[in-house]
Amino acid sequence: MTLPEGRFGTCEICMGLVWREVYRGPVRRGAFGNLSDLDAVVAVCGSCGAGRLEEGRCEEAEIYEHTAYRQLVGEATDTTGYFAEHDPNILRNLEVLWPESMRNKVVADLGCAGGSFLDQLRGQATKIVAVEPCEAYHGSLGERGYAVFSHVEEALKDWEAKVDYAFSFSVIEHVPNPRSLLEQLGRLLKPQGRALISTPNRCDFMMDVLPDVYVPFFYRTVHRWYFDAESLRRCAEAAGLVPVNTHFVHRFGLSNSLRWLRDRKPGGRDPLPHLGSTMLDNFWKNFLEERGVADYLYLTLERPAEDHA
Repeated sequence: MTLPEGRFGTCEICMGLVWREVYRGPVRRGAFGNLSDLDAVVAVCGSCGAGRLEEGRCEEAEIYEHTAYRQLVGEATDTTGYFAEHDPNILRNLEVLWPESMRNKVVADLGCAGGSFLDQLRGQATKIVAVEPCEAYHGSLGERGYAVFSHVEEALKDWEAKVDYAFSFSVIEHVPNPRSLLEQLGRLLKPQGRALISTPNRCDFMMDVLPDVYVPFFYRTVHRWYFDAESLRRCAEAAGLVPVNTHFVHRFGLSNSLRWLRDRKPGGRDPLPHLGSTMLDNFWKNFLEERGVADYLYLTLERPAEDHA
């Protein structure tokens, strides 16, 4: 259903005015089972295809400047607790990055939180720029030798066009203006410098398999934006960046999906009886990734070479 003009305003990515409603109902606020009002609306821009939760249902952007965001989603608010929760998840980012080497490069991470990913690059990169709005992490990031900034605008004063490789994992869906974020990321990069970003995949197969339970879980008040591969590429192009590679990554084994179907709620990563097989889980993940319906989406981008004509 096409929404009345003005309901969603102008698309921050492409300036489009036509929005098509794709969902109306409750959305998640924090942990599973905590739902917002029943009439939240998610719409897709008719021009660029990006999905958007109406602004009135989104958390305030300032929530990320303090520990309130981590508290809302039930995560630790200190650096040690952050490491315990997030260190095990870093491998998938490194696997997507492979075979790129960060040796002797200047790198930046936009929305790095406690810096688990950046710690994997220490000893290789010549300089590491950590951009993180939550000041609770700044002390530890600085002690580990990173150049720390609260916002990209601050980092640009020292690092514009000096970064070889930039990263931004699970950030673009939170910000008020995704195009602006990628434009700023592009300004950090050297000509032909590259970036790797990630976001939840709007084409997650569970959206079709268990829509009455999974869809209100997928849409959430902390995520303003919802992308599929094409709309994320269009956002990058609108920001002046060149899409290079798209990767789909599924983070959970087969048992997780079966638990969703059986219990109608998240089931974690522990295998069900008789299904504790790495081979089985790898097949399941590869199956979904090859079809573009895995739960996560990665995009490699490049800043164009400067035109010297």
